[in-house]
Amino acid sequence: MKTAILAFLATILTAPATAADCSDGPIKDTPLGGTVAGKPFVAKEIRLDFTKDGMVMNDVHLDRYVLSLMVDGVFNEATIDMLVPGGKKPDGRTFRVLPVDSIGAQPAAAEGVPEVQGWEIELDNAGIDTSFTEDVASIRIEWGMRKDKTLPGKIHFCVPSVKADIEGSFSVAVP
Repeated sequence: MKTAILAFLATILTAPATAADCSDGPIKDTPLGGTVAGKPFVAKEIRLDFTKDGMVMNDVHLDRYVLSLMVDGVFNEATIDMLVPGGKKPDGRTFRVLPVDSIGAQPAAAEGVPEVQGWEIELDNAGIDTSFTEDVASIRIEWGMRKDKTLPGKIHFCVPSVKADIEGSFSVAVP
């Protein structure tokens, strides 16, 4: 029995650490920030772009919202592309990307259509340019309720392969 216990402990202590699942809450209520490949990620501008009927699939109309967290210009940002049923708003919704490389396993906006259509991180000073087509990520975005023309939100966005971990609270002008 002592040998079995020692073997079990050796397995645990030598097993590779698994990345945190950032799609699972809670999200820290701190100002938005983080790191990508060891370099600071501090958004200087946050934008939410809207496209009515941004996707139509099997006669289901979906509106598209793209969240851009810009560090220093358009080529230094993180973006997340989200879908909501046509005419609905993202207010009060939670969007997730699970840390699996399977479209069918992702939360859906409509049958067969993931609620998060894609993501990208590009940070020149870290030499990083990656997206959902190249790496597995996990993301959680929690939207609050809009106040006047501002929508509060929280995000936790992780891409283990490029050591990206972006987390915190923000608010954005509503389109």
